[in-house]
Amino acid sequence: MFGIVTASLSSVTEAEKARYQAVYCGLCRALKERYGNVARAVLSYDLTFYILLCDSLHEPPEQAGSAPCVTHPLKAQPFARSAWTDHAADLAVALAYHKCLDDVHDDGTAQAKAAERLMRGAYAKACERIPAACEAIEAAMADIRAIEAAADPGPDAAAQRFGQLLGLLFAEGQGIWAEPMLAFGAQLGRLIYMMDAAIDYAEDAGSGSYNPFVGLGSTPAAMQTALAVMADGTAAAFEKLPLEQDLHLLRSIIYAGVWQKFNHTYRDADLPFAPVIRSKIV
Repeated sequence: MFGIVTASLSSVTEAEKARYQAVYCGLCRALKERYGNVARAVLSYDLTFYILLCDSLHEPPEQAGSAPCVTHPLKAQPFARSAWTDHAADLAVALAYHKCLDDVHDDGTAQAKAAERLMRGAYAKACERIPAACEAIEAAMADIRAIEAAADPGPDAAAQRFGQLLGLLFAEGQGIWAEPMLAFGAQLGRLIYMMDAAIDYAEDAGSGSYNPFVGLGSTPAAMQTALAVMADGTAAAFEKLPLEQDLHLLRSIIYAGVWQKFNHTYRDADLPFAPVIRSKIV
């Protein structure tokens, strides 16, 4: 998900900011305990969203506390953890490793190769802990690379495949909520892929890398309109989940946060409507 599924901090309370940071810090601690300090490099707010979502859906017991860390050695930082935190740490490692592989495949720089080597051992551990998820990620990434390399891949095929993957990852272990989580994950994954394509438009156009929007010759306004349709479908699937805990914080991500990178990238463009497409952050 890589930096797109993040909270709009301007639309949440101070208490919600503290909660968001505590769950993020809990994920950081889980990465360190399960994979060592190097794995903290894959820490992201995207997987923090996943933890908040699963915690809201199931309301499991949480461990809360405060402790110093490498980043804040002199001041204890509040953290919150649940069983979903450890699973999110495993997913973070698996997804980040395959991002490293993609970087090696795309540009083959020494930096990309070094990152892949550093993550290789952690990924081997993740494969032992979440084998089905790792197998699904490997298959999906291979399919997406093949789609992107095809002569006429179509504008939506790779996004649909990434959505299918995220749906499977979101549905795993969800019990009676597996079906709506599958649907939500699929919508969100498609939106993430296309949002990332919009953000990388100029770079991909220059390098010749596959980008569905570049292939269509899309303008910023056209991209915004297409993404708004996908965002509305994502929000509709999200609202079908029976969530109460952290709901306002989660909505700040779905309705506004996912647009932040796009809005920053195209801040000087003449766009037809405002950044937050639907203001249901209530």
